[in-house]
Amino acid sequence: MNYIFGIDKSRLNDLLEYYKDWETTTDNPNALVVFRASDVVITIYKTLKVMIQGPSAYEEYLMWSELLEFEPVIEKVIPSITLTPQERSPFYFTSSFGSDEVGTGDYFGPIVVCTAFVDKNMISQLEAMHIRDSKQMDDEMILHVGEALMKLVPNVTLIVDDHKYNQLVQDGYNLNKMKAYLHNHAIQKCMQKIKQPYDYVILDAFCSEDQYYAYLSDVKAVRKITFFTKAESVHIAVATASVIARYTFLNEMQKINQTVGIVLPLGASAAVDLIGKRIVLEHGFAFLDNIAKTNFKNTEKIRSLLPNK
Repeated sequence: MNYIFGIDKSRLNDLLEYYKDWETTTDNPNALVVFRASDVVITIYKTLKVMIQGPSAYEEYLMWSELLEFEPVIEKVIPSITLTPQERSPFYFTSSFGSDEVGTGDYFGPIVVCTAFVDKNMISQLEAMHIRDSKQMDDEMILHVGEALMKLVPNVTLIVDDHKYNQLVQDGYNLNKMKAYLHNHAIQKCMQKIKQPYDYVILDAFCSEDQYYAYLSDVKAVRKITFFTKAESVHIAVATASVIARYTFLNEMQKINQTVGIVLPLGASAAVDLIGKRIVLEHGFAFLDNIAKTNFKNTEKIRSLLPNK
C-alpha cells in the first residue's frame, strides 16, 4: 500500500536532510527527488506531495505524521479468504501444539515467543474468531481478541525484554540460538499443561532442524518437532500462537511508549533511526539498552545522526 501526504515548503528540508544518504536517480518528470532504502521508497513530487512505498511504509508514514503533526490514515487489513478443507494442510485438522515468535525484526521492544495448544474440536471456534497469521491481522483486531484468546487456548508466553536481550548478545547468543531456547522452553511448559494425547508439535522454522537441535545440545530438548516455513497456514495453533505473541508484544510496547513519552515506530527502518536520535538526545545513549536491540545496525546509524560535540 502507498501512503501519501502533503508537506509545507518550510518543512521540506527535514525530509531532504533525513533521507539524503538514500537519494537515487529517477525518470519520473513529476518527481522532485526519490530516495530508496532497503525497505522503503520515498518519492517527493514537485507538487510537494510525498509518497511512501515498501514493507516499512506504514511505520515511516506514522513517524512523519507525528513529526509533521498531521492526522494519519489508519491501516486496515482485509481478512484473507478462508481455505476449503481440501485446500488445507493434512496437519490442519489435528490436536497440536504450535509455536511462533514476534519482535525479532523490531529495533524497539521485546522478543515474545508463544506456544499454544489447539484441540481439533476447537478449530472451528477459532476460525469463527477469524484467527490467522498475526501479520494478516491489524493490531486493533489483535488487541480486541488477544485477551480472550489467551484465556481460551492453553498457552505459554515468554518475554525477553531489551536489557536481557542485550545481555544475551554479550554472552555470545545469536538471535536464532535465543529463539531455539525460548521455543524449547515454551513448548516444554505448554506440554506440562496438557494431559491429553496430541498429534504434532509444529514450529515456524527459522533455521534448519539440525541447527535447531545443535543450539539446544546442552539442554533437554523436545524432539519430534515438525518444522514448516509459513507454519501459520499449516495449523491454526501456530496462527494462534502468533496472535497471542503479537498481543503480548503490543502491550509491552505500550508500556515502553509510556516510559519514553512517544509512540515508537516498529521494524528497523529509517523512521527508527530518527526517533532513536530524539530518544538519545532526551535520555542519553545508555538508555537505548533498556528499550532497543542495540546490536542492530540502527544503533550506529543513530550515533551518526547525533550532533558532533
